[in-house]
Amino acid sequence: MQPMHIREECRACLVRLVDLTVNLATRDPDLKTAARDAALAIIDEDFFPQAIPALIANRFHQEIKRITGNPDPFRSHKETETAHLDRLVQSVSQAFFENLESLLKLAVLGNAVDFFRSKDEVSRELSQEIIFTVSHLPDFMDRLNAGPGLLLYLADNAGEQHFDAPLVRHLRGRGWEVLYVIKGGPIQNDLTLADLEASGVLDRLEPVLETGAKTVGLVLSETSPAFQEMYARADLILAKGMGHFETMGRQRDSRLFFLMQAKCRPVAEALKVPLGSFVFVHSEKITP
Repeated sequence: MQPMHIREECRACLVRLVDLTVNLATRDPDLKTAARDAALAIIDEDFFPQAIPALIANRFHQEIKRITGNPDPFRSHKETETAHLDRLVQSVSQAFFENLESLLKLAVLGNAVDFFRSKDEVSRELSQEIIFTVSHLPDFMDRLNAGPGLLLYLADNAGEQHFDAPLVRHLRGRGWEVLYVIKGGPIQNDLTLADLEASGVLDRLEPVLETGAKTVGLVLSETSPAFQEMYARADLILAKGMGHFETMGRQRDSRLFFLMQAKCRPVAEALKVPLGSFVFVHSEKITP
């Protein structure tokens, strides 16, 4: 396994994301044109062999929001997605059990949701049996059993909180102090405090910790001093989703585990797994 490296196909994916974001951000054709042109210019400027796609997206999302005056283009999409997942988790959760491996599978099942996929496709994904193609659960168990301590659970997309809550509860039941980490404000369809409050799940996940940053994945230098202090103190870090893998996968940190579905070919190639695989990967096993 290795960190993700940008591929030429990532450009098309970023352009699709620009078009989706611009269309969600405004109905004004002039603003759409201006925002799209500015975002595409950022892609052209930042697209080089060692680039990280999530960081390119972070730049153009801020520019689209600035030009259109819309601070949260994905808000309505997140509301729909969260309500959809709330209904689905009630029907699928009974197939999972109150043990760590099963609850990891339930949590990663929520990661199958993606704004590039239709509801029908998502529903099919959520009805499948979850098998980890790669699982470093024994490494995670070793560190859990050496605790308890402080665990940061880095959340991903809005809606996944319904799938995360049972795992968070289980980890806390093992005596760990678990802080559920959400973004410091709107970015793409990532989970924010406002999204969490609106979903009615906040009381099941408190205490929560905001990064203080509006970035896909985690860019530690852009987070708040308070978050950086907690990050330094953490004994374990569980990071969900490809955005965290893109932005943190080049670190070798014995505390860090990635939980996600490999939804694109560059990520699947980096992990050496088939496209669509579910993985639970220890950062130490990723070769720079």
